[in-house]
Amino acid sequence: MAIEISDHNRLLVKVAHLYYEDGLTQVEISRRLRLSRQKVQRLLQSARDQGIVQISIRPIMGIIPELETNLEERFGLGEAVIVETTSYEDQDTVAREVGAGAAEYILRVLKPGDSVVISWGGTLRGMVNSLSANAHRKNFDGLKVIQGLGGLGNPNNETHAADLTRRMASILGGRVVLMPAPGIAGSRSAQQAFHSDPFVVQALEEAAQADIAIMGIGAPRADSILIQQGNIVSWPELSRLAELGAVGDINLRYFDRMGERVASDLDARVIGLTIEDIKRIKHVVGITGGSAKLYAIEAALRGKLVDVLVTDHITAQKLLDDG
Repeated sequence: MAIEISDHNRLLVKVAHLYYEDGLTQVEISRRLRLSRQKVQRLLQSARDQGIVQISIRPIMGIIPELETNLEERFGLGEAVIVETTSYEDQDTVAREVGAGAAEYILRVLKPGDSVVISWGGTLRGMVNSLSANAHRKNFDGLKVIQGLGGLGNPNNETHAADLTRRMASILGGRVVLMPAPGIAGSRSAQQAFHSDPFVVQALEEAAQADIAIMGIGAPRADSILIQQGNIVSWPELSRLAELGAVGDINLRYFDRMGERVASDLDARVIGLTIEDIKRIKHVVGITGGSAKLYAIEAALRGKLVDVLVTDHITAQKLLDDG
C-alpha cells in the first residue's frame, strides 16, 4: 500500500534541506517560500523532533528534495514541487495527481488578504477538486479569486474558467471576480468590443494586479481539451500555430520554444491576461505535467514564464536530463 505524502511533510524536508544543507537563513527561507519566520522556526523544530534532522537530513519516503533543488537551480525557480505520478503517459491521471500536489502547495502559501488569478484546464480542475478536502485547515480572510481568462466551452464544465474561479473562491471563503466574456471572441473587432465592457475591464485590471497567478501550461495537440470541446478552436487553427513555432500556451497565450509570444489571429481574439501581464505578476505558479506537456514546460521555463513549477517526478527528471 502506497504511503500518502502530505505537503506538510514535504515542506518539513524542504525547509530542513534549505537550512542545514544549503545554508539559507530563516529569513531567506521565509521570503523564498512565502512563510512567516515563526512558521520556519516551528518547521525546523518539528523536523528535529521527528528525527528528520539528525547529523544530516533523512528524507521521508517518497519525497525528492534533491530533484526539487536541482530543478530550482537549473531553471532559476523560486520553488519546485515534485509529485510522484503513477501514469506519466496518461494526462488525466497526471492532472489529478499534480493537481492534488498543487492544492497542498496553494494552501501552504496563500495568506489572508491575497488576491489570486487562475486560468483554466484539467490540472487546475484537479487542484480545485483537491482543495475541497483540505481547505478547512486554513482561514483566508479577505482572499480574492479572479478569473484570468474568459469562458471556454460549456460554462457548466468543471474545466471552465468561471466555474473553477467560482468553486475555488467558495471553497476558500474568498470573494470572486468573474470575467463576463468568452475566452476567444469571434473576431478582432468583437474582442475589442468586449475589452470596452466595464466588467471585463475591471476583471482584467484586478487580474493583472494579483499577488499570485495559478496557471496551467498547455500544448497544441489533437487530444487537448480545446479540441475535445468541439466548438472552441479547430485543429487546423492549432496546426497553424504549431507551424508558426508554438509549442505551448499559458492562459491560452501561445509561445515558442524560447518562451516568446507567438503572434496570430487567435492570439488577437483571446480575452484574458497576456504573457506580458502574467510575467509582471510577482508569484506565478505553473501547474502541469505528463509526457504530452514536456516541451511546453521546458519552453515556459526557458522563457521565465513561471516562478514556481508543480509537476510530476518523471517530467522533472526529463527536464534536467534535456536541459
